[in-house]
Amino acid sequence: MNNAAEVEEFERLEQQLHSMLIELSELSKKRPNDGLNKFKLKLVNVLLERINGFIGEQKPFQDFATFDENDLPTNSDVVVMLSQYAAAMFQFRVENTELRGIKWHWPLPGKQDDVETDSPDLFKYGSK
Repeated sequence: MNNAAEVEEFERLEQQLHSMLIELSELSKKRPNDGLNKFKLKLVNVLLERINGFIGEQKPFQDFATFDENDLPTNSDVVVMLSQYAAAMFQFRVENTELRGIKWHWPLPGKQDDVETDSPDLFKYGSK
């Protein structure tokens, strides 16, 4: 992370990913083999594009960036991939935050005012 705005964006995307995963997991439980509609798929793809910008080489699968809008994935396919992204986001957080005394921080290059955060364990996605 280079600045506080990037940290804020990462944390916002992380929460959006978790929310999307919760909602689509519920949908997948009811209709796992149904195709995701184009509206939801567009939202998922925008989210994945933004996340890919942060985690780069730590993407879960290097040959995957977003879903093909012409070949609608099933609800369960999307949940599987979003789960992998949630794990990658967690790993990115673990590798890019540090504990100083009793507080966690996002260290920023050349800055005295690193961004305070919570323990990475609080951000690990777990299905409800």
